[in-house]
Amino acid sequence: MAEYISIKGTRILNVASDPANPTTGQIWYNSTSETLKGLIFQTASWSSGGALNTARYELGSAGTQTAALGFGGDIPGGHTANSEEYNGTAWSEGNNLGTSRYYLRGAGTQTAGLGFGGYIYPGSWKNNTEEYDGTSWSPQNNMGTGRRSPGSGGTQTAGLAFGGNKSPGGVLSNDTEHYDGTSWTGSGNLGTARVYLGGAGTQTAGLGFGGFITANTAVTEEYDGSSWTAGGSLNTTRARVAGCGVQTSAIAFGGLTPASPAYTAVTEQYDGTSWSNTTSMTTARRSPGGAGITSAGICFGGNAPPHTTATEEFTGAGSVTVTIDPV
Repeated sequence: MAEYISIKGTRILNVASDPANPTTGQIWYNSTSETLKGLIFQTASWSSGGALNTARYELGSAGTQTAALGFGGDIPGGHTANSEEYNGTAWSEGNNLGTSRYYLRGAGTQTAGLGFGGYIYPGSWKNNTEEYDGTSWSPQNNMGTGRRSPGSGGTQTAGLAFGGNKSPGGVLSNDTEHYDGTSWTGSGNLGTARVYLGGAGTQTAGLGFGGFITANTAVTEEYDGSSWTAGGSLNTTRARVAGCGVQTSAIAFGGLTPASPAYTAVTEQYDGTSWSNTTSMTTARRSPGGAGITSAGICFGGNAPPHTTATEEFTGAGSVTVTIDPV
């Protein structure tokens, strides 16, 4: 068996702390922790997280992989105002939304969340806006356009809503609105009006992908704070898709496709130009919640079918430090 020095051209370092900028394949001995360590390349993966307390889909979502927020949504027999908080391991109950609804969207963080839009059957498109402070929800100024299942992005004080469908009769929308922490204002329209689309990014660098027009679509659009331009299309055409990340580094996961079986676990990553397939989720589902970034995303709830409590955590591909068992 070849020795490390003959493979890498260097000896195993004996250091008191991990190197600041190790190279992939490098090995060292940390004398402080008395462990042999190395830097390896890790492929993208999904792993199981703690289950939601309430199974639901078409819910609002916000936050990060270790501090996520899920609220509202469709439950068996109706809709809910229930909110839950995730700590990276388990979900716990939070205070309820002021207005129970489903098909709503969210933005922000677990301690500074934003919920907006939605629907109450039959025929009630909602423009309600609520802010979450980590403890309770408070009503704010309404959206200009009541709508269900739009795309979303941004923060509590710089929120972004686009597309969806609106009354009367569920007309497809290309409307874009900005939230400044107090009120909503209109901005440049989407190029393609649609509903059930995924969203990511910020108010000045947003991303919208997939959705439903007269059929499911793979269309992607990028937003610069005032106007939308075409981006690279999804590889898998789908609606009711979730996503997270930023405009130049986003993931799209789950959804409903024209193929059979229609429910998908397919995950794609966007680099600011094009989408590429990466590791699929374990549970195929439509209309889940999603939050986080491409290196640490989270998917929760959805319809599998039926309504599911399943939570999965995404770890992006990249170099990672590991402890090596010498035995």
